Amino acid sequence: MTGTDTRGREGAAHDGIAVVGMACRFPGARNVNEYWRLLTAPQARFSTVPDTRWRSAAFLGDDVRDTSSTYTDTMALLPDVDRFDAAHYGIPPRRAAAMDPQHRLLIDLAREAVQDAGWESDGFDREETSVITALTESGYRELSTLRIRMRQLAGGEFGAPAAGPEAQEQVRAVDGLHGSSVAGLLLNMGPNSISSVLDLHGESYALDSACSGGLMAVANAVHALRAGRARIALAGGAQLVLAPDLLVGLCRIGAVSRTGRCLPFGAEADGFVLGEGAGVLVLRPLADAVAAGDRVYAVIRGVGTANDGTVQGGLHPRAGGQLRALRRAYRDAALPPDAVGYLEAHGTGTTVGDPVELGVLRELRGEGAAPAFLGAVKAVVGHSLNSAGLAGLIKSVLAVQRGVIPPQPPFELADAGALAAARLTVATRPTPWPQDGRPRRAGVSAFGFGGPASMSCWSRARNPRTAGHRRRGRTSWSSPRATGPDWPGTHGTWRGSSRRTGRRPTGWRTPSPAVRRSPSASRCWSGTPMTPPPGWGRRPRPWPAA
Repeated sequence: MTGTDTRGREGAAHDGIAVVGMACRFPGARNVNEYWRLLTAPQARFSTVPDTRWRSAAFLGDDVRDTSSTYTDTMALLPDVDRFDAAHYGIPPRRAAAMDPQHRLLIDLAREAVQDAGWESDGFDREETSVITALTESGYRELSTLRIRMRQLAGGEFGAPAAGPEAQEQVRAVDGLHGSSVAGLLLNMGPNSISSVLDLHGESYALDSACSGGLMAVANAVHALRAGRARIALAGGAQLVLAPDLLVGLCRIGAVSRTGRCLPFGAEADGFVLGEGAGVLVLRPLADAVAAGDRVYAVIRGVGTANDGTVQGGLHPRAGGQLRALRRAYRDAALPPDAVGYLEAHGTGTTVGDPVELGVLRELRGEGAAPAFLGAVKAVVGHSLNSAGLAGLIKSVLAVQRGVIPPQPPFELADAGALAAARLTVATRPTPWPQDGRPRRAGVSAFGFGGPASMSCWSRARNPRTAGHRRRGRTSWSSPRATGPDWPGTHGTWRGSSRRTGRRPTGWRTPSPAVRRSPSASRCWSGTPMTPPPGWGRRPRPWPAA
């Protein structure tokens, strides 16, 4: 497709959408700054599944006839997913214990993203702020309803009833549901809980398009902002793996790596490492961000979505659906396909998926395309399913903002000739963005099970007023240097006209052990507080058992 072919009315008819705040959790990174440091010195954050999740040794085995076994116990997991400062948000402990930990994580990240936008003290338009999140499944729901399944088993609904009083004792030993449980386990309650805690009155819903979910949430937020249905949007997603079901299922289809490595486009690639992660972005029209003096990370120029249509089975990637999504994104951005200098690929490291995606990129870009870099963050943080697109998106936004191409971990490429034909290069060290006269632009792709595909095009914010966030005599900065033992957290606020004043940041709070759910007793307790929404400054106290 030529540059003329890709320029459509859609791209010319709308202004860009600015990213004014971000927050994330990925393996090895508690915040955006730690994530950037991890990306610029990439080391795979994979480890053995701890017994605090499940007893992985009981499932590990190579017997292909065992339909409940896994051939690996390597994953990329987040730590302390049971911790949440419920008292800080005014959430009763019994309700907090019933909430899906994915919902709790989204609440924390939404607050941090609003903080990062610099709006915690000054406020923002809550009346016209929407929340759109990707949530695919809930292992916590399966655990929370286990007593119901056990009762069915004991009653013989799935075969012969369990004999003896021991079966009923085992049923009674598992926690049951209570009045707050159902609301805490519905996927739509993730975004709705954010709207409740932050008092937001725009549309609020969850969507599921599997591995493309995070980018699909961003695309929907962009459409809502363009259509005027919202003035601000929080878009994101979360994926936690709290039960072995997903790992077992993905091992059955051979998608997970047996070697415990993820090597996108690598010669020794044998699948991905199942992971966890979450991210939230604060979006608003670029014109509004400039008028308000917001700091802008990057600007969304175009989004594209598609589906494979009729397929033989739902898990085999198809070039047609991917190509449609990419072409629609470039058409929406009014840009030719070779206008981006960096491409963040879906890059699962599977022997089926990678060749298809590389072939699509080669066909899309055509002969004589301008050179670009290619990367895939799954090599570092694994495949977090619905949050995988957000991992790549936040990586790309930071690369565009900071003018550095993050490297891939070192490994041998499977088809260097195909990459060269597509005019794509894989960076092996942090590389300054080429000064070739083109604006800094990046593209991010994510493709889901069943055929949903999403792609977005990003560009650097070039307006000088968006280089730093300045409002009411305060300047906020997001800097990799503003971290460490004396500078904890993801974002600091310096009083004065610039950070050169050297004064210590005020108002710091750091995520810390807070509310923990005991599987046996459903106990909640609280610890050191994190930064609350405006007006919430109390220190939480221990709660009694739920």
